[in-house]
Amino acid sequence: MNKKVLLLGSTGKLGVALNEVFKKDFSVVGKNSKDFDAVDFDAVRRMVIKESPDILINTVAFLGIDPCEKEPEKAFKLNTLYPKLLGELSAELGFILIHFSTDAVFNDEKKDFYMEKDSPRPLNVYGFTKYGGDRFIQILAKRYYLLRVSVLFGETIKNTQFVEKMLQRVNEGQKALKISSDIIGSPTYSKDIARETKRITENSLPYGLYHLANAGKASLYDLMSEIVKNLKLDVRVEKAYYKDFTYTGIKNTYTPISSEKIDSLRPWKEAVKEYCNCIKK
Repeated sequence: MNKKVLLLGSTGKLGVALNEVFKKDFSVVGKNSKDFDAVDFDAVRRMVIKESPDILINTVAFLGIDPCEKEPEKAFKLNTLYPKLLGELSAELGFILIHFSTDAVFNDEKKDFYMEKDSPRPLNVYGFTKYGGDRFIQILAKRYYLLRVSVLFGETIKNTQFVEKMLQRVNEGQKALKISSDIIGSPTYSKDIARETKRITENSLPYGLYHLANAGKASLYDLMSEIVKNLKLDVRVEKAYYKDFTYTGIKNTYTPISSEKIDSLRPWKEAVKEYCNCIKK
């Protein structure tokens, strides 16, 4: 009988990719915000006990630097206390916990790729609360994979993140996109993350922290330029600086990630080609 995976956040960008990849060899039960409230901890506990998974994959988080600055209590509950509960449940019930974190736990000082051994130093509420969740999982869970990702792109039905917001503007007829050229990360394809997560799980790699990213680094301007080129869109991508735009929290401007534990995924430009071919269809 296939192992049972409880996938929390199944309709988000990462959740959709994970469901598609895992359902081939696992019995996947997907849950989203219509099914449960992640800050109703008693309800979460009851749901997890009822489902009794072999593996629990969590993609639920309160995303974004500025939203977290504006609602720090919500950020603390969703990004710190909710993962703490999942860590406790993993230890209590014995399931493998797979939880996703972020390059935003780092500051800008290294000016090179951040590896698993590098010490986080969050600059903002988002990074601070995500790191809090990471630490609780590392302390409480016995069997866990804590997977850090960077700038994510991939197929989605929502228009709430960077790439989707830009593509929506193009669809609405905007002829020029001003994009920050001074925010550098590791553009990474959600399907590549899902495939690597499944490989790590199936091969029973040692539990712990891993950085998952397509090889290379790029600015948001570089990423959007590559997508526009591959989609052959009639729009100009213009360089700008993050300070040209309204913002609330301190920005992480240089946080590309790489791993010293596993091989890098394919180069990010190759992944962009597959992504663009998929959304063309």
